[in-house]
Amino acid sequence: MQCPFCACENMDGVDACVRCKVDLSDFTGSVEESDIERALLNRPLETIATKDYIEAPLEWSVGDTVRQWNEGGHHCAVVVDHGKLVGIFTERDVLRKLAGQWEKCRQDDISQHMTANPLTLDHDDPIALALNQMMIGGYRHIPIMRAKKLCGIVSVRDILSYYLSSRISSIPETI
Repeated sequence: MQCPFCACENMDGVDACVRCKVDLSDFTGSVEESDIERALLNRPLETIATKDYIEAPLEWSVGDTVRQWNEGGHHCAVVVDHGKLVGIFTERDVLRKLAGQWEKCRQDDISQHMTANPLTLDHDDPIALALNQMMIGGYRHIPIMRAKKLCGIVSVRDILSYYLSSRISSIPETI
């Protein structure tokens, strides 16, 4: 049975997709009911992936990273070591992990507070898979890979912007 959300082939009779963990136990055969649902299920992530991040070496401090965000209007940093993605550090990490400890932690290397080995998705995975993984894992940013190299990032904000722009363009003009 092919998962309707991530197109992974699963054995017939499984209760959940082995890849995206979506419930398949009562799947009736069709999930595409509107143009936007079809787009979320069929449009690849690379079409909405952005460069709204900074690449940060392991040695950057928390304070330096936050300063770079503020200067560039970014919301996260992908942490790289010799060009390889090794972690992700986001505004949410600052709020959840460092709240009330700013003075003590701002000189720490981001490697001490990043999420190591973050979940990544492939550039041609559907947008619906990113939404599913964000919901399951509680993520707001997912790095997108092409041939094992970072090619962008998708955030909840990117998906919402895509959804809203699709909805707005389908609203008929009224006089």
